[in-house]
Amino acid sequence: MIKLEVDFFEDLYLKAKLSFDKCISNPDNNYLKDEIDVQIDEIILMEDFIRVQFFQRKLDKFVIEVKLQLISKDNRLIGSYFYYEDEKNTPLDDSLIFN
Repeated sequence: MIKLEVDFFEDLYLKAKLSFDKCISNPDNNYLKDEIDVQIDEIILMEDFIRVQFFQRKLDKFVIEVKLQLISKDNRLIGSYFYYEDEKNTPLDDSLIFN
């Protein structure tokens, strides 16, 4: 069961931010630096939303989606980062989209 408390949201946003850092620091993803016109390590992460998607009518089976907005130092929206985990707090996937 999900217990909706401030710590729950803070923990999810922290996991998403750590996952983003892991994604951009992965040597296999070095090509990402060529896709945007800002330094990747200067991206500001802004918390956007957390969404829970249930499967059918099963309250014990769900996916949590956390969205971060990627903001440049000059306050431009340059993309989004999505982090997904299941009801057991197991990371499932992530997605990085540049505008």
